[in-house]
Amino acid sequence: MYSVALPKMVLARTAGTGYEAGRLAREAGIPAWAMDSDDITVANDCFLRTLVLAEHHHGVPDVGLRVGADFAPGQLGVYDYLFTTARTLGEGYAASGRYVDLITGVGQYAVVAATERVVRVTFSLAEDEDRGRELAIQTGMSDLISRSRWATGRPIGAVEVSLRQRAPRRSTTFSDFLGTTRITYGADTDSVTLRAADLELPLRTADPALAAIMERHAASLPRIQPRPTSWPDRVQQVLAAAVLAEGPLSLTSVARRLATSPRTLQRRLAESGTTWRHEVDRARQAQFARLHRHPAAPSGGKSGLLGYSDARALRRARRRWAAR
Repeated sequence: MYSVALPKMVLARTAGTGYEAGRLAREAGIPAWAMDSDDITVANDCFLRTLVLAEHHHGVPDVGLRVGADFAPGQLGVYDYLFTTARTLGEGYAASGRYVDLITGVGQYAVVAATERVVRVTFSLAEDEDRGRELAIQTGMSDLISRSRWATGRPIGAVEVSLRQRAPRRSTTFSDFLGTTRITYGADTDSVTLRAADLELPLRTADPALAAIMERHAASLPRIQPRPTSWPDRVQQVLAAAVLAEGPLSLTSVARRLATSPRTLQRRLAESGTTWRHEVDRARQAQFARLHRHPAAPSGGKSGLLGYSDARALRRARRRWAAR
């Protein structure tokens, strides 16, 4: 799952391109009402699809680099302020790295000491090998450089970069945004190497008192859960995204999204001590609670959105959930 703030950053990039952002959001599977808040999460493929669609409709490659370069403090809420209030660049990396699960449950980055002179920042993303993943990694790298420049007021650039993706036809865009021509494609890892001395640079917006407050606040916030590994959890993730975007999906549709057959999916669920019917009911209960407490959610038609024939069927389901 990802914070909806991330695809909103991508959609902001479509302004002036002649392609309506709301249409792109719908094609990515993000409901219009979810765009009115920053505390909603969307399924993994919604964010990655937004990147791919944005690249296509921009007509330019590597839109991830361009999105990451548009750093403005506050776009990612608490996550950004943990960084900008830190004392030094290195402390900013550490603070935001500890709380990356405020914005994604599938991505991580870590600062690894390489030598006395350089450090390496590694990026990982638990996604399939496709264009969406490549663009998301590009976004993370470009964002790292962009926020570093903004916060220090220095023209910070990478010493070198390694990318698992294949080399693009033109690599000048990567050099421009990441600040180095030393880029290796087809590497084993995605990483950015920085000067160790740069991590000691003070941040212009450093505020130790506010940083302590932000740290306490961040610790109290709910985390975006990591990518599920059990079959029931994987089904729940697909169903959650479907209810928000287009209403509940069928067994066949969910199986297709999980790259398996309906019969195999039913068998996997049985092996986990549950059934397709129970998982659909569980997803409806969770999404009803979410819609009920969120002011931006549709005020009417919840029964239809959740896949019930009418309001009476939803009331019966609510009584059943209350009795559990």
